[in-house]
Amino acid sequence: MSKVLLVSYVGYPSTPAQLVANPWLATQLAALQAAGHDALALDYGTVTMMRRLYPEALTARLKPMVAGMKGGGQLDENGLRMLQDLDRMLDAHQEQVAAEVRQELLERIERDRPQVVVFELGDGDGYTATVQMAEAVRERFPELLIAAGGRKAAWFRGLIHKSTRAFDAVIHGDPEGVVVALAGLQSRSGLSAVPGLTTAEGENDRVETGSLDDLPLAVYDPAVYPAMAGDDKIKMAIISETRGCGNRCAFCSHPWEDGLHQRQMSPNRLVDTMQGLQERYGMSVFRYGGASTPAELMYEAAREILRRGLQVQYNSFGHYRTAWPEHFETLAKSGLYSLFFGLESGSQDILDKAVHKGIKLQQVRDTMQAARAAGIFAAASMIVPLPFDTEATLAESLQFITELRPDSVPLQFPGLMPGSRWIADPARYNIEVGDTEKFLLDGLDYKFKLLFPPQYWQPLPYKVNGMSFHEFTGVTMKFGMQLEMAGLLTNFSHTLAAIAKSAGLPPRQLRDLAQLWCVTGDAEGMGEMIARANAAMIRPSSA
Repeated sequence: MSKVLLVSYVGYPSTPAQLVANPWLATQLAALQAAGHDALALDYGTVTMMRRLYPEALTARLKPMVAGMKGGGQLDENGLRMLQDLDRMLDAHQEQVAAEVRQELLERIERDRPQVVVFELGDGDGYTATVQMAEAVRERFPELLIAAGGRKAAWFRGLIHKSTRAFDAVIHGDPEGVVVALAGLQSRSGLSAVPGLTTAEGENDRVETGSLDDLPLAVYDPAVYPAMAGDDKIKMAIISETRGCGNRCAFCSHPWEDGLHQRQMSPNRLVDTMQGLQERYGMSVFRYGGASTPAELMYEAAREILRRGLQVQYNSFGHYRTAWPEHFETLAKSGLYSLFFGLESGSQDILDKAVHKGIKLQQVRDTMQAARAAGIFAAASMIVPLPFDTEATLAESLQFITELRPDSVPLQFPGLMPGSRWIADPARYNIEVGDTEKFLLDGLDYKFKLLFPPQYWQPLPYKVNGMSFHEFTGVTMKFGMQLEMAGLLTNFSHTLAAIAKSAGLPPRQLRDLAQLWCVTGDAEGMGEMIARANAAMIRPSSA
């Protein structure tokens, strides 16, 4: 039996969704326990860590300043200078806290003496701080086997070894079997024989779970996952009901991360998982974590939920091309509260040329109408601007989405992700990026600046439709303001919709409050909302 320490440090949260119970930690704990290993998960994505990462004095200064900001993110010279000064103070404070956490981790390892440490890699400061933790562990405990896991590891793989020597291996493919194999190794010499690993020498073959039905029930026990005690985390469970995606949307990394063919849990096993988590931990709000949950699986699981009389609430990704609108009423009755659909554009020409989703706008209209008629909160995400967008196609998109009137429109600027078609063949999509490997390496620790709108962030070195980063993010901001002026809710996901329902808050109110809490470091406001949400998410009869 080996001791394994799992560590996840996301840095400062930009949304309440980053405080949801971590499924990567919970599933690795389950796999390790099932294999007879001793495992502990340290999750720093908590309300407590949010409080540590933001000094109270800075919160007091920012609250009135942010509350008084008007307009679409435009700042006058004095306001910009003040925010830049505060941002530098915040960076310095958060670097100091990260150093404190690093020392705490070293003391924990000194005390517990694990044989393997696996770090989940995050974004921005979360990535930087995690790498610094791993490097400190490598220096203090050179005999330890140290690996990197999580979505970012699966995306960047060998590039991570080029940015740091902290990790013996980077995990890609299904992680559960790989983590168990790492726990069973007696030396680093066996790494080359473990499928699903990338080492400094190269990338091993992928490994995939034989059947998702065989995965053990995720572990959220505070005894081995201490962050789950109290209300430090949002107690929503994310379930891997599918892995892999064959849709091949041009901008997306999911096929690169999980494989091109989709694997599914059986409907009975999916419902067994929900029921098991409810019985063991009282958890009654769930999110299907797959990239595109098949309509048939969703429908059959809904029927099984109703047959068993389970009282649950859940949310999921959907796909316009494969949705079954005639079954939305059954889904809603079973507890489906919110669906997230990737629309990306309201121009059929742009969808066909830049996105390759294989959908028609009439399908979008029919699906959204049916979802809303069934009482399902329906989000339609957009990427603005897309490759080949013009003023005319953007106007077409704006008209389409304002007529469609989804419950929310999560909006983002075009990003370049590892494994996507956009970055594999940028010229085909009217994108200029230069040296792709250098671009990805430089972007490993890119930080989103919460105090500023995107046009004030450090510019990323790529162009879309001939526009620089500041130019195309300006288009994104303008489009978002137009949506808000039309009465549409932006920057609000299906996950946040489920949190809002549990917390008893209207969606727009939670969106606005959450932005204020995150920008000003109001951990008390965030914590009070999470406590209310958890009170509704956990069934009183649970043990």
